[in-house]
Amino acid sequence: MSLLSVLVMLEPEEEVVLPGNLGRATHAWFLRLVQQADPGMAEWLHEPSQERPFTVSNVWGPGMPATGMWDGETRWHVAPGQRVYVRLTSYSPRLTALLKERVLPDMTGEVMWGGARLTIKGVAMHPQEVEENIGVWVGETSFEALLGEHLHGHHAPRVTLRFASPTVFKSQGHFMPLPLPRLVFESLLRRWNAFSPVRIHEDAIRYVNEAVAITYHRLHTERVRFGEDGERGAMPGFVGRCTYVMRIRDRYWMGVIHTLARFALYAGVGKRTSMGLGQTRAV
Repeated sequence: MSLLSVLVMLEPEEEVVLPGNLGRATHAWFLRLVQQADPGMAEWLHEPSQERPFTVSNVWGPGMPATGMWDGETRWHVAPGQRVYVRLTSYSPRLTALLKERVLPDMTGEVMWGGARLTIKGVAMHPQEVEENIGVWVGETSFEALLGEHLHGHHAPRVTLRFASPTVFKSQGHFMPLPLPRLVFESLLRRWNAFSPVRIHEDAIRYVNEAVAITYHRLHTERVRFGEDGERGAMPGFVGRCTYVMRIRDRYWMGVIHTLARFALYAGVGKRTSMGLGQTRAV
């Protein structure tokens, strides 16, 4: 199984106040774990100008601010014993094997993020190990199984994606805070073909341009601050749900679109998915 999505479960021993945007901190922590297990793998993940075959979420949990948490100013109070989560995904066979064999089984201890100390309480590898609304973000499969499942059979001519954390695109030198079909599925196709042993032909994007359109959405914009992009470090992103309709009902290409939509759980969508952005899944 080369596609993996797990939840690291954490709790504070005393009340802590977490910054809303901990994407850099969780990213650095993940890379340290990989470095300790396999320095060569960590060096490969650091190489510039390549797709990062993993995602790391921000800290999630009940009581989290619904909006404004990525602006660099929002704070989140977490009580003792209140459980929060960080999601880790991999879509590289090499990295997935390392995580399952050497990183996740020994994941214990404490982390210090934003001046707050949290204790690791375990890793949820299966959906039933956590609450149902959280478990939908856990999964494991392979590229071959995902493709086989959705290329064979009949599918609805529409698919809905939930963008759970701010999703950011940059197109033609400008930020685009909208889930335009081409931007979404081009992002997923590029990552799929970078790591899958079974490639999907680039004609998929031609089908998207000609046949896929937004039919419904419930979205809002949310600005993201990492301190180095755009105006004063702010990037415009979007959060919410978007439904795409396939107006040309070609069975093969509809199966490809459903495959890529399911792949979003592992690959994320858009920029900086290794720092918490673009956490996405098919609904």
